[in-house]
Amino acid sequence: MAPPRFINLGCRTNAAETDELASVLQDAENVVVVNSCTVTRAADRETRKAVARARREQPEAALLLMGCYVDAHPGDSLGADLVAPNRWKQAVENEAPEEPPGTRRSRYVLKVQDGCDNRCTFCIVWQARGRSISRVLPYLEQRARRAAEAGYREIVLTGIDLGSYRGGLAALVARLLDAAAPARIRLSSIDPSHVDADLARLFEHPRLCPHLHLPLQSGSDGVLARMRRRYDLGTFERAVAMVRQVQPDLALTGDVMVGFPGETEADFEATLAAIERAGFMDLHVFRYSPRPRTAAVRYSDAAPVAVARDRSRCTIELGKRLHAQYEGSWAGREVDAIWDRERDGLIRGVAENYLTVTAPAAGRRPGELERLPFRPPSVREP
Repeated sequence: MAPPRFINLGCRTNAAETDELASVLQDAENVVVVNSCTVTRAADRETRKAVARARREQPEAALLLMGCYVDAHPGDSLGADLVAPNRWKQAVENEAPEEPPGTRRSRYVLKVQDGCDNRCTFCIVWQARGRSISRVLPYLEQRARRAAEAGYREIVLTGIDLGSYRGGLAALVARLLDAAAPARIRLSSIDPSHVDADLARLFEHPRLCPHLHLPLQSGSDGVLARMRRRYDLGTFERAVAMVRQVQPDLALTGDVMVGFPGETEADFEATLAAIERAGFMDLHVFRYSPRPRTAAVRYSDAAPVAVARDRSRCTIELGKRLHAQYEGSWAGREVDAIWDRERDGLIRGVAENYLTVTAPAAGRRPGELERLPFRPPSVREP
């Protein structure tokens, strides 16, 4: 009988949940689990393709479909033998063994929070995930401590709305930095409105990765208001400035959405200007994707597909240019890379500032931490 197979789609929170499920079902046989995503129409397509491919490749296996697609499309099983909504994951998490899984990833992904109390007009995820809930601090300290003891050298904190952690994100990070020693801590995406002075000061800590993922979405306050985001451009820019005052080498990554209903050419130009000012080192660019049961589907002035596609291309090109500039600014400087995966005689790693590092694989293993000079792609070894 074949061992269990786990197919993870979407965000880091899904990844953490898939790892926990794998630890619970490690002795199962002939089971395929698809942990789905529904954040965009493209994510829905990927879920459908993943289920069809799994059924085709392992027709005799029991197929479990779980995750956000299930909650966003009730009644649509995609032909799976069993479907499980997100609330089922909480029961699984209660059964997860105390020891963190030690074989799935080179970095340990720790889910600290789930759900979202916001109601962004473009978003279906808050409906699929439910209200914001936080895991208790003693449990998280225990998981972080045991991950470090198991040899993990980076712990990534994740959640659907990470900054809404009950008791405050800064207090949580401070406690986990103590519990996780000697591992470093990395934050996944947080809302700009959740960056405060206490959190900014923590970036002085040598084991808090100097990397922040802030969703900008738009550089236009009018568009942000229509999206029902909790911040305006000034809030975003103050958050970046606050952290950079403490950590000048901050690597800033983020999300941008183009083609949102009502976005004018002036709004789009304002977004490009905001991206440039912020000095992003990497961007996730999305074209607006109408989702059922969201407020934005009632807006009748979405940008034409061709316009949205052109804006997406321009934004991606800007992101590539800024990424190359950031890489160039680090040429020859030393970084601490955690080796991730090996291919064709090379091994890839992730530096503390989220730069990708590549080196000959000989003598190096995934999960190990190594300090070495950073070389941009143009001067890497073949």
